Amino acid sequence: MTERRRPRPIPADHFGARLSEWRTRRRESQLDLAISANISQRHLSFVESGRTLPSRDMVVRLCEALDIPLRARNELLVAAGYAALYPERSLDISEMEGVREALDRIITHHEPYPAFVVDRAWRVIMSNASAARLVSACLNEATLQSLSPDGRLNFMRMMFEPTQMRPRIRNWQLVGPRLFTRLRNEARGDPQSPSAALLKELGPRADCSPLPEEDHPELPTVPLELLVDGSTLRLFNTITTFGTPQDVGLQELRIEMSFPMDQESRTFLTETLARRK
Repeated sequence: MTERRRPRPIPADHFGARLSEWRTRRRESQLDLAISANISQRHLSFVESGRTLPSRDMVVRLCEALDIPLRARNELLVAAGYAALYPERSLDISEMEGVREALDRIITHHEPYPAFVVDRAWRVIMSNASAARLVSACLNEATLQSLSPDGRLNFMRMMFEPTQMRPRIRNWQLVGPRLFTRLRNEARGDPQSPSAALLKELGPRADCSPLPEEDHPELPTVPLELLVDGSTLRLFNTITTFGTPQDVGLQELRIEMSFPMDQESRTFLTETLARRK
């Protein structure tokens, strides 16, 4: 009687294994993904098991069907034996001048309300004057330096800062879990995201937990009640991203813009905060 050979497990860095992880992360069955990518389920099974190598075009189609971030798409292309497809350009180069101007126009026109542009690591790469004044009203210079080890203020570290910022957030038990959940969701959506490291770093001293996995009632807006110069600002945030970008870094940028929720907060931003130097 001959012994049947067991199939060798494919390496974790193999394209098929990585694709299977992304499919599981997106909660898609093989059949669902096969239909979305317009291939047979049998062929997809062969790709994931390592029995078939996909073409470059198929890698792109599968990534698009799973809505995988561009950075991870490049990694999957390399794992499948192809060159990376999507560039990652610095905002400082001349080719990105139009993008810089667009970002500057957006946050400048948002005055006198605060606006930040943050990257995938939650570093503040641009901000308007109102945001700078608000931050300096909440944190002293030494604390700002400690939160900016590479010269860029980290937005999440700022919000979780335990001695100066967090005591100013009057409704931390409402805001904290939602910030924590944003980190958790980004870490789950992309395990290579810096949010995973921030989650481990900030979690033990966050004095809050992420929202539960099960369904929970969401507010239409989550106010941030911030004590500044003896006044309580009530703000809500919107998040803007670039639509259909073809650049890795550009896809990962987020524009965080704050708006006042009442007349007192509007007056504080337009008059009191605007007079600060």
